[in-house]
Amino acid sequence: MRTIIRAVVVASALAGAASAQQATEQFIPIGQSPGAITMQGELSAAAEPAAAGGEATIAMTIAGAEPRSYAIGPQTRIYVDRSAQGQASTMGGLADLRAGRHAEVSVVDPASGIALWIKVRPEQ
Repeated sequence: MRTIIRAVVVASALAGAASAQQATEQFIPIGQSPGAITMQGELSAAAEPAAAGGEATIAMTIAGAEPRSYAIGPQTRIYVDRSAQGQASTMGGLADLRAGRHAEVSVVDPASGIALWIKVRPEQ
């Protein structure tokens, strides 16, 4: 019985840590997210709005690789990383995902291509 209680307590603590990390992701600069599966690169095209019944997408070029598209679902968060200016990051939207901007995309599984969150540097 004690083993089951310990397992439940540990699982709860780990789940809380994971959600806390997602809640504070807005305040972590590009390239410093702990434990996330992320890709960094330059956006090669502006975000394309969702087609009927589909998801919005962005295309990103990672240095030395072919452009890759990522799906932007309803749960995907978009952040504008203003840490280089010494300011807090802000929540963004599809309009912030423009070609030429440096971005970081976090995905659950690289094969799926569905973004958990996207951080983009503001235009200089």
